[in-house]
Amino acid sequence: LLGPYNYPFNETYAALIPALLMGNVVLMKIPNVGGLAHVLTFEVWAEALPKGTLSFISGSGRATVPPVMRTGLVDVLGFIGGSKAGDAILKEHPAPHRLKAFLQLDAKNLGVVAPDADLDVAVGQCVVGSTSYNG
Repeated sequence: LLGPYNYPFNETYAALIPALLMGNVVLMKIPNVGGLAHVLTFEVWAEALPKGTLSFISGSGRATVPPVMRTGLVDVLGFIGGSKAGDAILKEHPAPHRLKAFLQLDAKNLGVVAPDADLDVAVGQCVVGSTSYNG
């Protein structure tokens, strides 16, 4: 499961929790930004789940994900990110035709600005909202 760097809990855990409930073993690549929050959360998960049910890797996606995919042991891939990265990840699997994948690609952050808004303030807040840990 590969979650986005700027929305670490909502999007990522919306995929993680159902995967665990269905009895899967999950390896999650945590974001480089905000990853400490995941590490602390994983400590809680570790107490509640059987050993080995949930593991994580950290680091650059380009460095950590391809070696995992090349093992061929990944049956289902959950990825939230850009389409170029998604295509590259799928190509690393030795049997991509057998890989089940759910992808959320090239998502953008929606912002609604009222007609009477101060545009300087609105633009600044939209930028902050799209890049903060809240999505």
